[in-house]
Amino acid sequence: MDFNINQDKKRRKKRQNSFLVYAILLLITIISIGSSVFFLFSYYQEKERAVVALQQLEELENLEKTETEKENKEEEVIESGPRMYTEDEVKAEVEVKVNAKKQEMLDTMQAMMENGDGPLSLLQYFYPDHVITSSDGRYYFFPILDSLKKNNFILENFSYPVENEETGSYEGVASYQKEDGTYARKGIDVSTFQGEIDWEKVKNDGIEYAIIRLGFRGYESGKIVLDSRYEENIEGSLAAGLDTGVYFFTESLTEMEAIEEADFVIENLEGRKITMPVVIDVEESANTAKSRTKDLTQEQRTKNVIAFCNRIKDAGYDVMIYGNLKSFMLMMDIEQLEAYDKWFAYYRYPFHFPYQIKMWQYASWEKVDGIQGGCDVNLMFY
Repeated sequence: MDFNINQDKKRRKKRQNSFLVYAILLLITIISIGSSVFFLFSYYQEKERAVVALQQLEELENLEKTETEKENKEEEVIESGPRMYTEDEVKAEVEVKVNAKKQEMLDTMQAMMENGDGPLSLLQYFYPDHVITSSDGRYYFFPILDSLKKNNFILENFSYPVENEETGSYEGVASYQKEDGTYARKGIDVSTFQGEIDWEKVKNDGIEYAIIRLGFRGYESGKIVLDSRYEENIEGSLAAGLDTGVYFFTESLTEMEAIEEADFVIENLEGRKITMPVVIDVEESANTAKSRTKDLTQEQRTKNVIAFCNRIKDAGYDVMIYGNLKSFMLMMDIEQLEAYDKWFAYYRYPFHFPYQIKMWQYASWEKVDGIQGGCDVNLMFY
């Protein structure tokens, strides 16, 4: 009985030990499996982190590559585009340009002065968008007005007298070829100062028309006077078959005096069928200091001229206004004279006057057969 108990105890103890061993082995197995799972989980976690890190690294590399390419392109644009200047470089470049332009202007001025061009020609060269004239030692600059009709001359179609370098005087004639191939008509204007005229010789010398001085008002006395050769000249011009007109030198102080001058012209035309205009001559007097109109305002003189023109038009004649740069730009208000034809005296070459004119008096010295001495000559454009 006691042996069996011991055997039972031994068996029981052995079973207990076996159970313990199995328990330990099971625990070890469980621990090993758990560790494997843990390490496997950790492995995948790290792998995932590594993949994410690799993706981020690749994105960074791509971004860096893109930025590099962008910088390269910007450098290419900068290299191929306008040069970037520093402030000092800009100042230096401006100074170079200014000095070059200054020298160019000085060279041009020197060449023009050596060529004999006067101050007005020089100023006109540097101010092409202005009409410039002078009076009493001052120069006046008038911007060219868009509101006034312009001449449509092709400047290349003009030919001009040529200056003789030895004598300093001009020789030859001026001409203008129009777009249709015809030439501007050439004519003269004369007064008692040309003396006796052989009108047949004048016509045979290529002159197509003549404008005869009919009379004038005394610049000091104010008396209206008939030109001493008026009758002789108008009859001679008409008999030679020239187109003929007349002009009157005004010294009117008021509109009433201007109308008086117009009536004097109409009376002395005596109904003659002239084919050229009646012209009012607006110029400074021969003796400006004693001229009765020396203090006349531009506004009043313009009113006087308009009154004369309207009176002539009402009598059935064509009318025209004669003057030079000073006449049209200082003595009269040219903006108020748009309705009237203009005869422009300008003795410099090339021609320069922006506004529409009907005739150009280009010289006062030209030789015309049949006339002693020099003579005023003109081109009529339409």
